[in-house]
Amino acid sequence: MNKSNDSPPTRGWDTYWQGARNSGAYASDGVNHPAVATFWNTALTEVLRHGGSRRILDIATGSGAVVERLTESASDGNHEITCVDISAAAIDSVSSRFPGVVGLVADANSIPLDDAAFDLVTSQFGIEYAGPAALSEGTRLLAPGGTLILMMHVRPGIIFEECAAALDAVRRTRNSRFVQRALAFFEAGFAAVRGADRTDYDKAALELNPAIEELESILSDHGEHVAGDTIVRLYSDVREIHGGIQHYEPDEVLRWLRRMDQELAEYEGRMQSMCDSATDANGFAGICERIGAQGLHVDRSEPLMTADRASAIGWVLQATRRDRAT
Repeated sequence: MNKSNDSPPTRGWDTYWQGARNSGAYASDGVNHPAVATFWNTALTEVLRHGGSRRILDIATGSGAVVERLTESASDGNHEITCVDISAAAIDSVSSRFPGVVGLVADANSIPLDDAAFDLVTSQFGIEYAGPAALSEGTRLLAPGGTLILMMHVRPGIIFEECAAALDAVRRTRNSRFVQRALAFFEAGFAAVRGADRTDYDKAALELNPAIEELESILSDHGEHVAGDTIVRLYSDVREIHGGIQHYEPDEVLRWLRRMDQELAEYEGRMQSMCDSATDANGFAGICERIGAQGLHVDRSEPLMTADRASAIGWVLQATRRDRAT
């Protein structure tokens, strides 16, 4: 577990959820669509309407979007809610927002909890990242008579399309070496401001120009809001700093650019993971078959659609372990 939490992809998710906590935002790319909240409100109300205590587990909890719905839907009952995520930053954020919820940092492929420990197991755009083993964990942890509710990335769909655009934008930005060239440009620029010869500055400016043109092309192809405004902000901030370079602290600017270089690499990894985790119709049918083979009855399996039914938002899978406790 420690090895997983120290891996570069996990550090990328830690950075992501840390940023989400600081900005008060959740994931972009469509997961805030009203249809998502409506689905969870309806499904959870239906499952929890009979009252009594429920043991609830949310897998790959992320920002705690489902936990928030659970705490609202389960407010009248004596429910125990546990959330699991591989990112410590995500668990810290959810635990601080929902003090009554038990948070656990763990890999969804190997959750250190007892078999059949939960009456309701949920996941929103998370369990699919870990693959088939995580699905087996979800069913293993479900008690007799319990319900499994999953929302998973769909291919094609609005979230997949936005993630694919973000992946292309970030990958092209990194391939252009915009940040590295901006670093060289500002190092030479700050030196020129202090009286150094301008030769290095002029050379660095020429080398930066093709990267600037590539960012302009990216924004033209995908729009200014691609990748959560990351590309347009990087482009605009570099231009603004250049315009008033004498007013900026060199160490702060260079430190910011180095941080951006790392964050873009992590962003690319996250977008690649999101695209890779999206499932087409055949893949989703296979998931439903696997769930059925593990002793669950699939009650609902379909795409969640936008109001105009023009695009899919995600796959919805709801299943029940029919065997009852004796």
